[in-house]
Amino acid sequence: MLATYPIAATEQNWISATLLGALRISLETLQEGNAPPEFDEALSEEYREDFLRGPKFKKAYDLFIAKCRPLTVDQRAQVLTALNEQNNFPGVFTSTTPCCSIKDAFPDVHSAANELFKHAFEKLSEWKTPGCEQTIRAKYHQLVDAHLSHGSCPFCGYEPLEAADPDLVDPDLDHYLAVSIYPFAGVNLRNLTVMGDKCNRSYKGAQDILLDEHSARVDCFDPYGAEQVKLSLEGTRILSGPGEGPAWVIHFDPDIKSRNWRRVFKLETRLRANVLERHYKKWIEHFVSYAQRHGFDITSTDGAIDAVARFKETCEFDSYPAIGRLKTCFFELVEAALNDPMTVDRMRNFLVESA
Repeated sequence: MLATYPIAATEQNWISATLLGALRISLETLQEGNAPPEFDEALSEEYREDFLRGPKFKKAYDLFIAKCRPLTVDQRAQVLTALNEQNNFPGVFTSTTPCCSIKDAFPDVHSAANELFKHAFEKLSEWKTPGCEQTIRAKYHQLVDAHLSHGSCPFCGYEPLEAADPDLVDPDLDHYLAVSIYPFAGVNLRNLTVMGDKCNRSYKGAQDILLDEHSARVDCFDPYGAEQVKLSLEGTRILSGPGEGPAWVIHFDPDIKSRNWRRVFKLETRLRANVLERHYKKWIEHFVSYAQRHGFDITSTDGAIDAVARFKETCEFDSYPAIGRLKTCFFELVEAALNDPMTVDRMRNFLVESA
């Protein structure tokens, strides 16, 4: 994660809480050998009226209960465990914390749960929390947009997100834990993340963020936590050879914990192709123009060093965070080369030739 989401955006989570509470009551009642309550009776009184406005919720609830009735006590216990584990945030992001899916064990129950929470997800764009003028999704988007002041996707750091404007289309709201695998978390705001459409549709899709390429559990970033990845270009050779471009090396800190995230979103390849290769020549042009406007003589070593030191300070404010950070790293490498007796002449000549 190159940025994180504000936990305040998850506060209006009553759709998920109400449904999960109703399902827990019904499953526990079945476990006791009693008939489960009707849908209206299982709902908390505070939001009962909202869920009873149309027939779809009751129909989906009744189907879920019908699929759970024939199960044994042990089997229903597994369903209840799945419901709880799939909503164990943020514990679920630790590799040692279980998070089971019932997709293969009880496909009919899984399918019924999927339909129920899929319908609930649609209501995020329709229902309003009492006392709030905006829908739950609109309010969520407003809070996230204000927090992500740079306006880019936290998963890649450079894909733009639509602003929170009623005349604009909302950005994708991704199920961080894929709903096709973990449907009980399907409307939990703690499991939903505003995401760039490329990150969501072209890269993550329905991949299981909790598993690596060998289907082993791994530690996972909490989108609403505090931990963020730091980028560097340490080891990159800008002047790799005659007629050759830079030999890019991208470092991620923390390394091990970020590997699965990088794999899912193909981050190394995307940052190399879409940011570094696409922009570094423009960066040099901008630097040369900056040096000329501010009276630096980059034909001299001291002038080039002074110009890079000043220009580097402006890079972090350039565009989106991933681009700004990599641009800063690039000119840190230029600066290091200008201060190295072994490379100073070649780097200075490279900058002069770019003028």
